[in-house]
Amino acid sequence: MTQSHLNHEIYIVLTTEVDKKNASKLADLLLRERLIPCVTFKDIESHFWWEGNINQSKEVQLIIKCKKENVNKVCNKIAELHSYEIPEIIYFPVSANINYHHWVNSI
Repeated sequence: MTQSHLNHEIYIVLTTEVDKKNASKLADLLLRERLIPCVTFKDIESHFWWEGNINQSKEVQLIIKCKKENVNKVCNKIAELHSYEIPEIIYFPVSANINYHHWVNSI
């Protein structure tokens, strides 16, 4: 990896929603409030424990990109608006190429 790819940190926030409609609603709000520059959706199948039983369901995973300064705001907004009682909210830092890093941080 060349030096130009190091230390250009952005954050990925993962959450799931029950369907595309709820995923789009959440994504649109985060975008309109300029908390994020980009979000992608992926159809997934989840298997999980809930209320003493193993369940499975189709869900939509949101892969949200944001700058470090907005991670807490993004996570709080997801918790506030999410359709689930206990939403998955996972976040972690990642390295990005310099141009993508600048774009993410420009929003």
